[in-house]
Amino acid sequence: MKKKKVWKIVVPAIAVVVIGGSVVLNNAASAGKQLEEAMKVEAITVESGDLTETVETNGTVISGEQKVIFSPVNATVETAHFETGDMVKAGEQLVTFNLKDLREQNQKAELTVRANELGYQDSVNKSNEAASRQADAANQAAELQAQVDAKTQEVENISNALTDQANAQAVVQQQQAEELSAQIAALQEQQQAADKELAAVEKAFEKAEAAQQTAQVNFDAAAAAAESDPESLDKAREKLNKANQELTEAKKAYEALQEEAAALQAEVESVQEALSNIGSEDGADMGLQQQLQAAQSELAELRGNLESQKAIAEAESGAMSSAAREQMQTNNNLAELESKSLEELISEGEKGISAEFNGVISEKQVTEGASVTQGMQLFTLQSIDDVNVEVTLSKNVYDKVKEGQQAEITLAGQSYWGTVKRISRIASSGASGNNQAAVSSASIMATVHIDNPDENVFLGVDAKVEIQAAEAKDVILLPTEAINIGKEGTFCWVNEDGILKKRSVTTGVTSDECAEIIQGIDEGEQVITDPGSHEEGDSITVTLTESVEEGK
Repeated sequence: MKKKKVWKIVVPAIAVVVIGGSVVLNNAASAGKQLEEAMKVEAITVESGDLTETVETNGTVISGEQKVIFSPVNATVETAHFETGDMVKAGEQLVTFNLKDLREQNQKAELTVRANELGYQDSVNKSNEAASRQADAANQAAELQAQVDAKTQEVENISNALTDQANAQAVVQQQQAEELSAQIAALQEQQQAADKELAAVEKAFEKAEAAQQTAQVNFDAAAAAAESDPESLDKAREKLNKANQELTEAKKAYEALQEEAAALQAEVESVQEALSNIGSEDGADMGLQQQLQAAQSELAELRGNLESQKAIAEAESGAMSSAAREQMQTNNNLAELESKSLEELISEGEKGISAEFNGVISEKQVTEGASVTQGMQLFTLQSIDDVNVEVTLSKNVYDKVKEGQQAEITLAGQSYWGTVKRISRIASSGASGNNQAAVSSASIMATVHIDNPDENVFLGVDAKVEIQAAEAKDVILLPTEAINIGKEGTFCWVNEDGILKKRSVTTGVTSDECAEIIQGIDEGEQVITDPGSHEEGDSITVTLTESVEEGK
């Protein structure tokens, strides 16, 4: 990996850190009373160098190539001497098959070919017979069609006669309905008059009944006082007798009118029933109806016979046309091809299944003695020569990682070189972890290819990945401890002719130890790492520190 310049203070208050290994001594030519009284501060001399920014994350080792192995035949597994997690070499035989059943199928296929040939000849014979039946059916269909046409006309004539009869009957029924409706209207008018008279008589009856009750009360009172007033008792008896007679006459009149009203109501209902029954009786000529039913039955039978003969003529007319013969011959050819295909499958099954590349077995679903079918999944082979690490990048760093960037991968105490192979363009939620690339809830998945895998690489284990992201060459560098962040932005303390000054700076590529200065500081200037209690504008005496370049 490319060397990184790490700032290190070696001798406090004596030397200045220099990027690139060179020591630059500050010219302490100025002397005097002012410098002697000023408090001393440590500074570094700004130099240029190269810088690489890294992104650290964790990931899982996965295979870059895997192949699901399916059974090529319907057979019984004879041998399968491996388990999930086993490492296998390219060309190593993994599965062999018992092909007894498949060979029997091949024998059946050969018999099927022979049976098809015999069936073809039988179909040719039946086709000749069908041609003869087709001609007879066509002739019978023509005769039946003429009979159907004649019988259809007969049914139509009878139906017309019944329709004329029904129309005449409808006229008579209409007249009857009009007469009955008029009779109902007259009866209802009488009924209304009777109802009015009944209401008046009912009131008279109720009045007579009330008068009788009053006379009865007066008579009972007079009877109680008969000894003292016999004359009043006679008068009360006379009034009671009169009231009883009037009540009897009123009751008779009321009951007579009730009977009259009931009789009118019964007569109205009788006429209404007669009106509703008009048209319910079928007055059609029974002879014509019987003729119609018989003709319709004969017509249905004739049509059934006609359709049967048409079906025979049309269905078998092309039974063995040249296209049909060609189709049957094609079916025979397909059966022959199937027989040959079984022979090829037997040859394929005899080879068994061998590993196509160096890898590890996963998802084993096959056992010795088990019956498998063609296309059934047996196991998965994952390559150990093509290996990747799948990592998670947080939203804070994913924009710094690009495909093609180099990376250092550490797993099981071993270090490997890698290359960023793929970066997903879809963010996923719910990432977790304690590294700088997986602390966000929204993250990006990336794939880092291990360029130099060996037998120490295990699939599914965790790996530490350090991606060499942004890179800057021959740029102004400062240690991160000399860069400050305030309300107004990023700044540094500099020595301008012995005066402490505050200088705004713009940073670029940044590592843990130092940062690129894009604007604000020039090479050769002196930067104060810690101004202490000094404020901007104070006079200062600078003591330079030295730098040490270390490789990483």
